Amino acid sequence: MKNTYIKLLALLFVASASVSCVNDDETFGTNDNKAIATTTVTSLTLNEGESAVIPFTLNRAINKASQFKIELMSGNVEQDDMEAGDQYMDADTGIYQDGFEITVPPYVTSFEIPVSALLDSSCEANESIQLRVSAAGVRTALTPSSDGYMIDLDILNTPTWTIEGVDTYGDGWNGASIDVTVDGVTTSYTVDADAATFVVGVPVGSTYSFEFVSGDWDGEIEYTITDGNGNVFADAYYPAVGVITSGTGVACN
Repeated sequence: MKNTYIKLLALLFVASASVSCVNDDETFGTNDNKAIATTTVTSLTLNEGESAVIPFTLNRAINKASQFKIELMSGNVEQDDMEAGDQYMDADTGIYQDGFEITVPPYVTSFEIPVSALLDSSCEANESIQLRVSAAGVRTALTPSSDGYMIDLDILNTPTWTIEGVDTYGDGWNGASIDVTVDGVTTSYTVDADAATFVVGVPVGSTYSFEFVSGDWDGEIEYTITDGNGNVFADAYYPAVGVITSGTGVACN
């Protein structure tokens, strides 16, 4: 009787160990308990300096966080030309810093993967790449295929302008600024100390204007603005208030 009791305990221990060692990707050989992430986006087109999101839905909410990796599969875009997700890939998700990852919180039925095309100061050709989004890490949610989703990303070259500002006294522009409006969106650039340099993207075909806005000590202000083709707009010592230049963005040479 004692031996039978010991054998029963041993069998129970083996059964318990088998259940506790189930891989997170599977439950008794199936993925039926996993939420499925889907998207209808197959391509994105961004100007340098712009951002967009890839929307995903989960077929049901789950009580654990999920991770997805965003990999650069092919094309002529370098990883430094873009950002995606919420951080670079870590070793638990894939190859360390080879691509990006995003962690999706629990109890949600939708999420977005942000994608940004970074602005640089070079005059280069348009770029394209194919991204792959797939489940990774703690896979409490899956993509329908282990290959994930392939998404084409086109990055359009954006000619860049440079603003170089100087305050001869060294205490900043005291309320003055150069306001740049591109397609109706205005950004103010000001110097906080003795000098500062700003890079501004003006996409081809966009309407733009650069305007000097007066401050308290305009006599201390100097600026130089250079467009994507090397044309220079400059002023010093009481710069004229108002529009410096305006027009429609053109490709750089």
